Amino acid sequence: MTTSENERELVLQRELPFARELIWKAMTMPEHVNRWWGPDGFSNERVSMDFRVGGEWTFDMVGPDGTRYPNHSVFKEITPPSRLVYDHGCGERIWFEASITLQEIAGGTLLTLRQLYPNKESRDEVVEKYGAIEGGKQHLAKLEAYLKANLA
Repeated sequence: MTTSENERELVLQRELPFARELIWKAMTMPEHVNRWWGPDGFSNERVSMDFRVGGEWTFDMVGPDGTRYPNHSVFKEITPPSRLVYDHGCGERIWFEASITLQEIAGGTLLTLRQLYPNKESRDEVVEKYGAIEGGKQHLAKLEAYLKANLA
């Protein structure tokens, strides 16, 4: 990995006490993902998911104050149950490439979420202005809570 990629990426990890097949199901099936996706206080509406390479996933993420954030992703790689890669943006531009890997570990699965931004400034803006690191941690905690309550 080049230094420029290190400066452009945001990586979050969480160990989950579940089989990766179960996590994969919660992350890739709309009836599940729409019930936990996003930071605390956010929900998803107007969701459409065509889960295949080249397929699109669109939704409005609705904030606690009612603000709507349009989201648009295009799936680039789908390798069940271990890897998912997609370009993510708002429909007008791509904000970053996301890759999610699920690695079997003793007692469960290590989930790694990597976002690769076009430049360091874009990455720094989402971290500083939008709280991307804390929001990402909340996002993964919601996944774990959803798995415990609904799929385990």
